[in-house]
Amino acid sequence: MAKKQTELFQKREDQTSKEVQNSVSEPEIIARIEELEELIAHHRDLYYNKTPEISDAKYDLLEDELRELDPTHPLLFKIGQDSSPLFTKTEHIMPMMSQDKASHEAEFRKWAKKRNYTHFIIQYKLDGISIELQYTSGVFQKAVSRGDGKVGDDLTENILNAQELVKQLPSRFTGAIRAEVLLFRDMFNTKYSDNQNPRNAAAGLIRRKDHIGSEDLTLICYDAYSSDNLINFKDEIHKVKWLKEQGFQVVKTKLVNSIEDVIATRQEVIETIRDSLEFEIDGLVIKSRDIDLEDLKRVKPEKQIAFKFPAEMIDTTLLDVEWSVSGQNYTPVAVVRPVELMGSTIQRASLANPNIMNELGVKIGSDVMLSKRGDIIPKIEYVISTPDNAPEITIPTFCGSCETRLINEGTRLYCPNEQCENRLYHRLVKWIKKLGIKHFSEKLILQPLYETDKVKTIADLYELTPSDLIKFEGVQEKSAKKALTNLYAVKEIRLERFIAGFDIEGMGERMVIKAVKAGYDTLNAIKDASVDELASIDGFAEISAEALLIGINKLYPEMKNVLDSGKIALIQPFSEGILTGKSFCFTGKLNTMKRAEAEEIVVKHGGETKSSVTKNLSYLVTNSTEQTTKYKKAQTQGTAIITEDEFLRMIE
Repeated sequence: MAKKQTELFQKREDQTSKEVQNSVSEPEIIARIEELEELIAHHRDLYYNKTPEISDAKYDLLEDELRELDPTHPLLFKIGQDSSPLFTKTEHIMPMMSQDKASHEAEFRKWAKKRNYTHFIIQYKLDGISIELQYTSGVFQKAVSRGDGKVGDDLTENILNAQELVKQLPSRFTGAIRAEVLLFRDMFNTKYSDNQNPRNAAAGLIRRKDHIGSEDLTLICYDAYSSDNLINFKDEIHKVKWLKEQGFQVVKTKLVNSIEDVIATRQEVIETIRDSLEFEIDGLVIKSRDIDLEDLKRVKPEKQIAFKFPAEMIDTTLLDVEWSVSGQNYTPVAVVRPVELMGSTIQRASLANPNIMNELGVKIGSDVMLSKRGDIIPKIEYVISTPDNAPEITIPTFCGSCETRLINEGTRLYCPNEQCENRLYHRLVKWIKKLGIKHFSEKLILQPLYETDKVKTIADLYELTPSDLIKFEGVQEKSAKKALTNLYAVKEIRLERFIAGFDIEGMGERMVIKAVKAGYDTLNAIKDASVDELASIDGFAEISAEALLIGINKLYPEMKNVLDSGKIALIQPFSEGILTGKSFCFTGKLNTMKRAEAEEIVVKHGGETKSSVTKNLSYLVTNSTEQTTKYKKAQTQGTAIITEDEFLRMIE
């Protein structure tokens, strides 16, 4: 099934259904429809009753294609069914049908314009298991799963233990209440993180015959139907208020006046609210304020829609693994079948290191689930399935540059040769970047200098003249002078930046500055320290202390040559200043300086810089009020948020 599924998805990605209809014969279209019918039925069953093999986004593509090829296909008007022969079947009081969906603004606008509503109700689309709670004269009777929309499984025994179930209502209500069974994030992370996600874990818990774990589930309610008409609900807002009065936890509900308000609310929830919730949501439910019982009987009611969020995870296929070489380190990068994720096309994803590959169990040809961590870095989360006889990923054995046998520590694959050409060249690149030297092109200047043996060490850079550069293709005298002027313009450098520029493994500026602040504030002071002395510094340990000492002692002659050139000197360590005891994190664009210059100012005045919003951060400096991750975290933990101008006034 996995192989067939992959082939079908590739067909979908290579050409749209309309193109298929224009380029293939009618028998082929019919065959494709039959394939889609089989796949949709298969994945619906997995979603409702087992463990999904594909992401929601990929499933939606299947339905979309079937809708294009055969808009009236019966499967499109049939809901997914959760059912087990282990449970008694019970009829619903209120139909539990499915929802149509819109994944993009254009789709939502098209739906909304047809409705012509004066108001829109917005509710969270809870990502859990739908359930119907049945009551007679205010007393809880049964909990029934969605089933086929008319008949479901009696899951009463497990729901009895769930949080937020009200067994005796204040009113003598007879009828049905719709709720979502959720596993909150903290509970999932504490006890059930071996499952793919909270929804899958919740689906398993509500169907356990021994009822174990059902007390970890929580109910959130969002709809009600009075079968004896004793309670007359005026509109959807009234329903939610009534549910709250009965003691239920209810879904967040908002009333807005326009299509633009809905779109703006969705964006706000995505950017600033979703990640802070206790539970998972995957979109918003949009509907009219008015109650329409006849519409609710449809397989997919026309007067409400699920306005889904952009996919955060999607499944794809691992095609190959490339090994990215940075200095001495070899890092695996997954080459995957291109997929759209959060607005961009993903073709490569991080595999981090050999240990991660082994833990995932990934092979060439594996179907994998891809996420975008921090909305930036694509990452393989887990393997969905792997074809039989899939090739293993080949891990390099020898360095491609010097042919030295690589060392595989699991968390790191690297070349141990100190004189490896990759390592030597990477050190030069690191130095230029660390000093922020502009117009010193790696491709036009640095690489040709290295390949012609004109520059092999950092000290060699400080012997260059314009004539050394203009011999290279594409380098004019003006650009050569500009590159060297920028290089020599950096006449002083802090010790921690100087050491970090020499590319000692694991020794970035933020690590070295801990030693500087502990009193090891000269190059010789660090060089002459013992492992025990450095290991006693807060933030260091024996391994990092050893790495720093070994690195400095090996590179000390080259470091001394750089300083002896007279072109650059170490800045004398600063004593306490007006920013002592304060820490700063800069984010976004600065108007009057570069970020590196701002950080330099902080250190010069005795302060400390951070790359992220940590617990004890004093100030987040930003000129924007955009609700970024850093901005939201700073707000949440009470970190002061200041502008660039406010920062500059602190040092006047």
